[in-house]
Amino acid sequence: MKTFSAGSTDTGRKRENNEDSFYIDDQVGLYIVADGMGGHRAGEVASSTVVSSVKDYMEAFHTSPVAQETDESNMSPAATAVCHSIELANRVVYQLSQDQGSYKGMGSTAAVAYLYRDTLVTANVGDSRIYLVREDSIEQLTQDHTLFAEHIRKNPNWDPNTASIPMKHILVRAVGIHETVEADVYEMQPLPGDLIILCSDGLTDMLDDDEIHQAVLEGGELEEICSRLIDMANERGGLDNVTAVVCFLQKEEKGFLHKLFGSSS
Repeated sequence: MKTFSAGSTDTGRKRENNEDSFYIDDQVGLYIVADGMGGHRAGEVASSTVVSSVKDYMEAFHTSPVAQETDESNMSPAATAVCHSIELANRVVYQLSQDQGSYKGMGSTAAVAYLYRDTLVTANVGDSRIYLVREDSIEQLTQDHTLFAEHIRKNPNWDPNTASIPMKHILVRAVGIHETVEADVYEMQPLPGDLIILCSDGLTDMLDDDEIHQAVLEGGELEEICSRLIDMANERGGLDNVTAVVCFLQKEEKGFLHKLFGSSS
């Protein structure tokens, strides 16, 4: 399956610097969004380190997949590789935070989508999300690792409107905070016409799933969709850095992209 993608990031209306990082590579089929945290620009270091570590590891796997990964679990080699790439990023960020005082306590989210042959692997740590838009539906493929989300999962009848704002943003899992980290991993078979969205919480704090879906359905080039999402988040207040990556999947054949997105191959 052939992929076409675009990505964009913005500081937002309230922050002075951008601690988000992203990466797109249609040749490898790799897409990453990371949202860093930490003072003295440490968040920027954390997120960019996550991106570079995952990128380097997955490029090596993509070049030689059989030699790179074996695993006793029921995960595919590609899913195992994605997990290992995030574990590597965790070790690198954690070590940097231990070695340099100004980076102490820094960390990052990680949302990774990897298209390998006919399988889409998604993995995340933190509250950066991955969505699947298929026909007239939108589905979140990741689980938020926040105190708020954990409480909802344990108490399904609890009224989320009673939650305080800080509770919604306290991460219970992040890359680089501890010596080890576990990513949530999901594997699925994508279909031609699917659109994958990766984003930081600067988008999802401002827009709900239906609004994100509607912004996609308005169509246009993939770059336009990214810009539209970011503009909408900023119009709502832009309280945080906001990053959006979109990836469109198409059969390996000549012709035009799905008319919804208005691009040609």
